Amino acid sequence: MAMELTIDGVVQGVFCRSFCAQVGRKLGIRGATSNKADGTVQVLLDTDNEHDIEKYIHTIRTNPDGFRFHGTIRRIDKNNYTGPIYGDYQF
Repeated sequence: MAMELTIDGVVQGVFCRSFCAQVGRKLGIRGATSNKADGTVQVLLDTDNEHDIEKYIHTIRTNPDGFRFHGTIRRIDKNNYTGPIYGDYQF
């Protein structure tokens, strides 16, 4: 099973999708990310490993590698996901 993250904040037009893809590649997690019509960013992670998911969330919150991202993350919602892994940025 996959995981869907919905990232809320100042996340569109600030390199969030690219940033999320870079973090996924660095951590070795496959997935995709897309802008949503409601102003959020959707991240689909192709894993159900809770440790990997929590590490991914921690890394996008803290950005220890200083990847390019000019926005602000206010909230990250996490939900199980059973559909196809697709999006604007594949990783």
